[in-house]
This record gives sequence, C-alpha cells and structure tokens, in this order.
Amino acid sequence: MKKTEKYLLFFEIGGILFVMLCSFFMSRLYSLCGGELVGVMFGSVNQSIWESCKILLLPYLFWGLIELLTLSPSMRRFTAVKTLSLYLLGFCYMGTRLVFGADNNGFSAGVIAVLSVAAGFAASYILYRSKINFSSFFPQSVFLLFLFWAVYFSFTPFPPKSAVFLDPTTGLYGIIPSHIDVGAAVLDVMYAQI
Repeated sequence: MKKTEKYLLFFEIGGILFVMLCSFFMSRLYSLCGGELVGVMFGSVNQSIWESCKILLLPYLFWGLIELLTLSPSMRRFTAVKTLSLYLLGFCYMGTRLVFGADNNGFSAGVIAVLSVAAGFAASYILYRSKINFSSFFPQSVFLLFLFWAVYFSFTPFPPKSAVFLDPTTGLYGIIPSHIDVGAAVLDVMYAQI
C-alpha cells in the first residue's frame, strides 16, 4: 500500500483540528495586529459570513499543501480534488449560514464551521480514493485556485453589497473604520429591522 493511501485518512482527520485551531487564531488576528495589513489579509475584519468563512478556507488550503509535500500524492489528481473540496467547504459554510442565519458569535456558527470543514475533508478523501480521473481536471483546478486567490484578497477591502458580506453588528461592509460609533451603528441596524 502506498504511503499516500495509508496515511491520507489520518491527515484528513488531523486537518479538521488544524483548520479549526488556525481559524480561532485568525479570527482574532485583525485586532491583535491593530488593524494592520497582515490582519486585513489573513484575519477577520468584521463579523460577516464571508470574513468567518475566509478564516476557514486559508488554513484548509495550507493543510492541503502540507499533505501534498508530506504524502507525495499524484499532484494533478490531488490538486483537482483539493480545489473541488475547497469550494465545497466555502459554499457549504456560507450557504448553511445564510439559510439558518446563525449568529457568528454563537455556538451554532461554530457547529456549522466544524461540520463544513469536516465535509470538505471527507469529500477530499472520498474523491481522491474514487475511480474518477480527476487528473484531467488539473488545468481547470489551477484556474479555480487563481480565482480563489483573487476573490480572497479583493473581497475584504472591496466587498460586494450582499448579505454574505454584511457585518450584522454595524450594518457595514468590509473593513470597519476605527472611528465608527458602534452604539449608533447597532441602533441603526435595530431601527432598520423594525
């Protein structure tokens, strides 16, 4: 049995723990960095669904790179499978949060995050072990990875005006200015809901 086949399941299970620990740290990175560029790029700048999803996707991708370098799987097949499961994780998380309207600070958002990450790793494991020839989708997966990076780095400073990017606390999109009166913003959001 190849090293990849033998250890892939253990790496996928370990990846769930890695992603959750990294996302916990990344959710506080913006405030730890004092709003600097590193915090904007890799942390969560507000409580929107996108910002809480963003901190799950980057560690997932990084763990995939660790798996690729450690297990030495077929690079073309592994890249296609991990790209597909990355998108599955993101859509699963954001879709579930939109449907159920989970509070980002609550227990339900954490459960949705764990279940979405587990679904991403499970899909990755199942698809890699399947008989489907994913190696032929390598060019498309590389394009989708470049698209992911473009979205990842542009949607925080320039978010589209949709529910996924709306900060429920302030009612604003993207990077929240440091001089904002949070109390007034909360009252505006509450008044708009009445």
